[in-house]
Amino acid sequence: MLSNSKTLQSTLKSLIPSALTSSKADTNLEEADYVIVGGGLTGCAIASRLSQDDPNLQVVLVEAGIDASDDPLTKDIGGAFSLAGSDLDYNYKTTPQANTDDRVHTATAGKVLGGGSILNYGLWLRGDARDYDQWAKLVGDERWSYKGLLPYFRKSENHFKAKQAPEHRGSDGPIRITSVFESDPKRRYGLREPIKAAWEEMGLQKNPHGDCGSLQGICESLENWDDGKRQPSNLAYSLKNVRVLTSAVVHKVSMVDDSDGKLRASNVVLADGRQIKARKEIILSAGTIKTPQILMLSGIGPAALLASQGIPLVKDNAEVGNNYFDHFALFQVWKLRNPEKGLSTGGLGWDDPALFKGLPFDWTVNEGTPSDLLMSAMQSDAANGKMNDQSLMDPAKSFVETMVFYSPVGAPVPVDGSYIATSTMLLAPTSRGSLQIVSSSPKDPPVIDPNFYDTEIDRTALIHGVRRILRALLKTASGKQYVEREEAPEGMPSLSADSPDADIDARIRKAGVSHAHAAGTAAMGKVVDTRLRVHGIAGLRIADASILPIAIGGHPQATLYGLAEQAAEMILQDK
Repeated sequence: MLSNSKTLQSTLKSLIPSALTSSKADTNLEEADYVIVGGGLTGCAIASRLSQDDPNLQVVLVEAGIDASDDPLTKDIGGAFSLAGSDLDYNYKTTPQANTDDRVHTATAGKVLGGGSILNYGLWLRGDARDYDQWAKLVGDERWSYKGLLPYFRKSENHFKAKQAPEHRGSDGPIRITSVFESDPKRRYGLREPIKAAWEEMGLQKNPHGDCGSLQGICESLENWDDGKRQPSNLAYSLKNVRVLTSAVVHKVSMVDDSDGKLRASNVVLADGRQIKARKEIILSAGTIKTPQILMLSGIGPAALLASQGIPLVKDNAEVGNNYFDHFALFQVWKLRNPEKGLSTGGLGWDDPALFKGLPFDWTVNEGTPSDLLMSAMQSDAANGKMNDQSLMDPAKSFVETMVFYSPVGAPVPVDGSYIATSTMLLAPTSRGSLQIVSSSPKDPPVIDPNFYDTEIDRTALIHGVRRILRALLKTASGKQYVEREEAPEGMPSLSADSPDADIDARIRKAGVSHAHAAGTAAMGKVVDTRLRVHGIAGLRIADASILPIAIGGHPQATLYGLAEQAAEMILQDK
C-alpha cells in the first residue's frame, strides 16, 4: 500500500526515534564462504542465521542501496508515506497496461539495506493454509505446505498472543507482532465498532485466529510496529558477524566448471569490476525484479533474449522473468457525514501520538467469491487459454482482502476529519506478466509488463469485492450512519451500492494499482528446485519473493520471513 501525505508525516514527527547505525562495509573483501546478493528482508535474515549458526563462517551481504539507519524517515509510520519514490526506492516503471487504460504503473522495490522492510507499512498477515498447501502440491514438496512452513513462521515471530495458539504462533523470534488494538491502550479509533458491525450485517463473522491458517472473516489486524517503531530486517536480525557491503551494484554471477564437469557459481561480479569469490554458495535475494535481471546478465535465461543483448549463454531457461504477479487493488475515498466527531485523521482528538503507532485501522476482512461467478469466469478464461485451475473453486478460498483506514492516506482531499479510505485487494491474482532485460548493463532497468487485470477471474473477484465494500459502507445501517458517499477521483463518476458491474470495472481500469507485492519471476519448479537451487548451476540459490510459484494471500513479509528461515536451514544442512 503506497501513497504520500505531508500532512500526516508532519503530524507524526514527534514519534521519530534516535538514529541507529548498522555494520559497515569491508570494501577489500575478496572471498567468503557465502555471498548473499541483496540486503533486503530475506537477505538480512539469511545472513544473520548463517552467521549465528557458526561464527567462523565468513558471510558477505551485498546491497546496492545505502544503509539508511540514520534516516529518521525509516523509523515510523509517518516517514513511510514519503519513502515510496525516494532515493531508497528503485521506483521502476511498467509498460503501458492494456487492461488499465494504457496507464504506466510504478513498481516499488527497496534500494536500501533492509529492502522492503524499510518501505512497507508494517502489516503482518500470513496467507491461508490452502495457499501454501497448493504451493506444496504444485512443486511436490510438503516443506512448502502450511504445516511444512509453520515452524519457520513461528521461528521469526515474537507474537503477543503466542500462548493462546503456540502451535501456530512463535514466541522467541526477532520480530515483535501485535494487533492494532492491543498495541497501546490509548490507540482507540471511533469507527472500530461501526465498521465491524457493518461487515456483520453483510453476513461475516469475526475470526479470532486469522493468522492461524484460515483467513476468512473479520480479523484483528496484526502489525510488526514495535511501540510505533519500525523493525527492519537489518536491525531485527543481527548482522554483527556479517560483512555488509552497501552501495555495491551487482552485475552478474560468474561460473566455473566443477570437478565433476558441472557448472558452479563462483564469483559475484560488481558493476565496478570488483569480485567476491564464494567458497560454498551464492544466494540471490535481490527481489522479484533484480534477481531475474541478475540471472539473465549472468547468462541464465531465455537463449534468444540473451543472444539479442550479446550475453553468452550459460543455461537456457525460458521461465526466467516469467510468471510475474502482484496483488492488484482498488483504493477508494469516502466522505463522512459528521467530520466534527473526530473519526478520521485531522479531526478532533487526533493529537494523541498513540493513534499513529501504525496505520489507523482495525480490521482485515477476507472473503471468497461466489462459486457461480467463479465458474463462469473460469470457463471464459479456459476458453481463451488463460486459466483452468480447479483449486480456485474451493469455497473456503479467500480471493479479496478489504481494509478501512481512518484516514484518506494520501488522497488529494483535505486531512480534516472528513474522509476515510479503503483498499480492496486481490489475494489470488491469476493474471501473469513478465520482465526482460534491455541491455547487458546492470544499470539499465528491465522492461516490466505485469499484465494486470488480464483474466476474467481477476476481474470477477475484484468487481465483486468492490461491490461488497460499497454495500457495507453505503447500504448497511451501521455503514450509512457514518458514511455519506464515495468520493470519486477527479473526472470520474461516484460509485454506489447499485452501480452496474460495468461502472465498477471502468473505475478499476482507470484507478486500480498494485499493492507492491510483486513475486514469481524465478518460480520454484521452473527456475529453482524445492531446495531453492537454480536448475543446472551448482552453488547458486535464490531466496526471495521471485521463487513463489503462485500467489499467496495476506501481505508478503510474514511469508518471506518464513521462507528465509527455511532457506537458511537448507543452506546450513548442505554446508
